[in-house]
Amino acid sequence: MPPAPTLTQIQSLYNSTITAASRFTSYNFHNYFLRRTDRVFKPVLDSLSPPPGSEVTAKSPDLNALSKFYEEQTKELEVIKRAAEVNRMFEGPKLVVEHARPITSGGGAGMEASAGGGGQPV
Repeated sequence: MPPAPTLTQIQSLYNSTITAASRFTSYNFHNYFLRRTDRVFKPVLDSLSPPPGSEVTAKSPDLNALSKFYEEQTKELEVIKRAAEVNRMFEGPKLVVEHARPITSGGGAGMEASAGGGGQPV
């Protein structure tokens, strides 16, 4: 079994997975893989580097389990990269939630108030 990965290696793998997940053009796949990456990596990262001042005793992690986790996530990263490329090749139309349009008007009293109409006092 390869040596246990360091915290820096796991953080680098996490960042690479986030980057690969961000390359999906499909809104649903993109968000799913971002959520999934957070759900998988956060417990491991938290166990390796507890926040300062926390009263959680830092027990040494199981090195075999950590190596296995790193291996599995490295393979998973390669799968996500390939899937993102296929997703980009066969990009479909954008969903409604992806068409963000800035609000250029509205709010307040609107045009009626500026013209003195619409029941607004002048």
